Amino acid sequence: MAGRVESGVRTSAKQPVRGAASLAGLSLAAALLLAAGAAAASDHGDTALLRSIQRHDARITDLFAFIRNENIVLALCLDPTVPASVTEYPFPSDLVVRINIDTHSQVSFDDAADLAAYGGTILKPGSIGADITFEVSFENSSGPELKISGLSGRARKELKFFVGLRDDPFIRGPSIGRNVAAIVFELPAEEIVEPHGTILLWALSKISEIIGPQADLVGRSLRSQFPENEPMNLLPPKDHYKTLGVTPDVMIFDTSRHASFPNGRELMDDVVNLVGDLRVLGTDAPFPDENDVPFLTEFPYLAPPQGL
Repeated sequence: MAGRVESGVRTSAKQPVRGAASLAGLSLAAALLLAAGAAAASDHGDTALLRSIQRHDARITDLFAFIRNENIVLALCLDPTVPASVTEYPFPSDLVVRINIDTHSQVSFDDAADLAAYGGTILKPGSIGADITFEVSFENSSGPELKISGLSGRARKELKFFVGLRDDPFIRGPSIGRNVAAIVFELPAEEIVEPHGTILLWALSKISEIIGPQADLVGRSLRSQFPENEPMNLLPPKDHYKTLGVTPDVMIFDTSRHASFPNGRELMDDVVNLVGDLRVLGTDAPFPDENDVPFLTEFPYLAPPQGL
């Protein structure tokens, strides 16, 4: 379902069947220990904690950020277990999803190693915070509710918003023939890239079973999904540096340059090959070099779902 919306506008969606298992009231400390102890082979969108409670509907699989016709497009995908046979997707009634944008943090592009790995060097990683937030929730039976903060009136007026089933855009063998739950925004780029032209982006999911700021996080693709980085999923990016002592997991996007991983992420970016981690390369068969369904040239850009 697509349309131009403003803050608080609701569109239709069915209510979900909840996951079979539950760890109600799981504390952040316990969750961090569980996540840190998970050593299973990692896949894109894998989160040990959410897998353990069978809440695949809160697992984030992809975050994209790219430019089309002077607009910025933000696409977030969830749930790697959607059957290709379904034609409608019931988002969980307790799911809250946020896409966060930091417009104030300064980024240097002088360190070649950081540039290749993360898209740049964040000068004050402990000061990362959201200046603009898109929050989508599904507790109302009439459909998803969108709340926006930090965005100008013009951007709100011209915003496009899509929620629904799409073909899985992840260019990877196991994603062939699969669908995902997608949330897509499009809005004027000039409204959110000031003052530096470079923005930081990250997305999170939150559900009632898990007490804490979030249940899953995605910034730069194929980072927080790996076992050694599992604790990142339960902490905001500023705490990645303050608490874990690591480079925050955010997507750096210098909008003066073409989106190409790790500078933002285009739909066509094959991050499996670009990252080159053998734990993922080894399970990527049949090794596609493009999406199995052509991407659209207009909003919402992600390909229509399988089976329709």
